Amino acid sequence: MNKKQAWLLAARPKTLPAALAPVLLSQSMAAAAGGFSWSLALVILSCALALQVAVNIANDLFDFQRGIDDGVRLGPARAAQSGWLSARELQGGLILSLLLAVVSGGWLVLQGGWPFALLGLASVLGVLAYSAGPLPLASHGLGEVTVFLFFGLLAVCGSYYLQRQSLPVEVWLAAVQMGLLTAAIMLVNNLRDRESDKLAGKTTLALWLGEQGSRVLYAALILLPLLLLPAGTLSFVWCALPAALWLVLRIWRRSGIKLNRQLAQTALFCLLFALLRALDFLAL
Repeated sequence: MNKKQAWLLAARPKTLPAALAPVLLSQSMAAAAGGFSWSLALVILSCALALQVAVNIANDLFDFQRGIDDGVRLGPARAAQSGWLSARELQGGLILSLLLAVVSGGWLVLQGGWPFALLGLASVLGVLAYSAGPLPLASHGLGEVTVFLFFGLLAVCGSYYLQRQSLPVEVWLAAVQMGLLTAAIMLVNNLRDRESDKLAGKTTLALWLGEQGSRVLYAALILLPLLLLPAGTLSFVWCALPAALWLVLRIWRRSGIKLNRQLAQTALFCLLFALLRALDFLAL
């Protein structure tokens, strides 16, 4: 494992659809509404991806320091745990990714005003508070709620508002749909790591609900976004129904290390949903 490969692993590219999907959907909705700037869209996407990479690096670093990542966990190997990157190197990567987010976010503040300075500050604090601090959000059953808020409501509504300076009802609906799907990604991760998290003293929603309860919630998080489509809507999203049903079926048949594949496929489904929903608005 060379340094380039180690950094790629620490960035966790399989999770990046969670940052890409809400921005893709919101910007497509803005373009369909008649007001759109490509340069602004690219800055929004850059900021979202930088924050996603930052939270991934922070999770790698802080979970290692707190003893959560060890040889028992079933997820992909982590850079710090495996010794591929030192804590100092990961700290540098975290600072760099946060600086990139702050620089791109600063331009967004100029476009959207002081409320986006507060949203940017909340995002940076969220990156750090997710895995670090005296009460890490991910260790107190708040991982799914956090991604729902940041990758759903904040990502979709905030990035749409930057383009259009308005928030119609359909944008809020899209934000809820994206939030539910990104929460499903987090839930699979926590379901897979139930035993190792328990041994490390990390409390997650999957531990509270148990295996069967977590699978029921996962099915709801995958199917609800389709059920939330306006009644009678002829949507491209219905093309994703077979994939949604397949994911729900597989969650009942997979456990342990096999959930790594479920996690990656859930992230891709999130992106597929966003693409198909974007087509609905662009085709109007």
